[in-house]
Amino acid sequence: MTRTVEEMKKQDVLDHLIWDDSVNANDVHVKIENDTVKLEGTVPNFTAKISAQRDAFRVKGVKNVENHLQIKFPPRITIPTDEEITENIKNMLLWNSRINSDSISVQTEKGVVTLSGIVNSFWEKYLALDIANSANGVTEVINTISVNPTKTVIDMDIERDIKNAFERSSLIDEDKIYVDVSGGVVHLIGAVSHYLIKDEAYDIA
Repeated sequence: MTRTVEEMKKQDVLDHLIWDDSVNANDVHVKIENDTVKLEGTVPNFTAKISAQRDAFRVKGVKNVENHLQIKFPPRITIPTDEEITENIKNMLLWNSRINSDSISVQTEKGVVTLSGIVNSFWEKYLALDIANSANGVTEVINTISVNPTKTVIDMDIERDIKNAFERSSLIDEDKIYVDVSGGVVHLIGAVSHYLIKDEAYDIA
């Protein structure tokens, strides 16, 4: 029997989930509706929840992912208290030489972590989020960190640097993405054929 496009797309998502060691695909249920993937079921930690969403986006033709996965910690794992989660994340930030965490505040309530404070660049804000995501016992991360660059960079220079990086990328067709920079805020406008390309453009910016 010939499978429908949605059935093939669903199988592709499942294959990505099974291939990813950080996700236990046995307890993840996948539904496809109008190029939207709906993820339901349980995963063992917050990192697995984020990874499952990224895996789904990697499938060709997927335009949106609704992540309804619930976190169900394995019974053999001792769940740290909110105070321990906060302390663990603070230490992980402190030990990471790529980020200055002196001005970052961490608070945890019922497993939900809130990051606040100031960093010098957007990638440091993004890195702090990844670090918090990976901490044991975390069920969600709210990132309210502000970015305050230590030096003034002209918008035109930022735009030029991004466009030059797009040209160097083997994934990106720079003619299909419009870059607009205003006050240090970058807007990427256009259409790409795959989430990986969108992700690449975002990471470059």
